[in-house]
This record gives sequence, C-alpha cells and structure tokens, in this order.
Amino acid sequence: MSEQLVTYADFEGIMNQLAIERDWEFKFADELISVESVFNHAMYAPALLAMARMELEARSVPCDLGLQLEGESQSLFGAKVRFDASDPNPILAQIWRLAGTSIAIEMLPRDGRYIVLDPLQYVLGDSYAAYVMAADREIQ
Repeated sequence: MSEQLVTYADFEGIMNQLAIERDWEFKFADELISVESVFNHAMYAPALLAMARMELEARSVPCDLGLQLEGESQSLFGAKVRFDASDPNPILAQIWRLAGTSIAIEMLPRDGRYIVLDPLQYVLGDSYAAYVMAADREIQ
C-alpha cells in the first residue's frame, strides 16, 4: 500500500515546504513568526483551516475538510485542530485542506514581504475564548 499523506503531520510538512517554495514570511503583532508555528496544530492552523472552510463554503464548493476544532487552553487562540480519522475520503479532504489553506494565506493582508496573521485572531470569534481565559488564569 502506498503512502497516502493524509495525517496532520503530512499536512504540516507539505504546508511548511510550500511556504519555503513560495517564500512566505509571516508576522503577528509586528513580531516575526516561524513557518513551523504558522502550521502548528495549536497555533495558527486552527484559524487558518477555519478560514479555509469558510472561504470554500462562501464559494459554494461542496467539500468536507475532515477536521475538528477542539478547545485547548495551551493553544494560541484557544483551539487545536484534529483531522477526523473516520473520514471516508481522507485523500480528497487533504487536497481541500491544502488548497483552502493556501487560498486563505493568499487572502491575508501584506506588510511588505510579510503575510500579516493578525486577522486570524478574529476568525474563531468567541467560540474558544473560555480556553484562552482559562490559560490566562493558569499563568496568573
């Protein structure tokens, strides 16, 4: 059986490589952000994948990204992403995740050569705010 490249680690690795090939560089709150952080399952990826899903839905693209967002107090925006292991068509879901995330990144504003990630903090709305607040309480 051939390697299907459908896991989260595969998604992360492909997006990291794509970022290098496309010379993507990122900023958040005027701080440089590593490519690895952008596609980490508990950093920017939950918001990027949610944005990708919204954009594909807005374009009336009938697809299932085969993912779930879960609350996580140790994450940047209060959520982490997990790919659905029971997805009936994981290869197609992975293709849509990669394409949708690339579209989402290209839609973000730019500051010179940097892609600005600041709008991602609003993508999830208040859905995971309780997890962010719980993390703040743990720090204090």
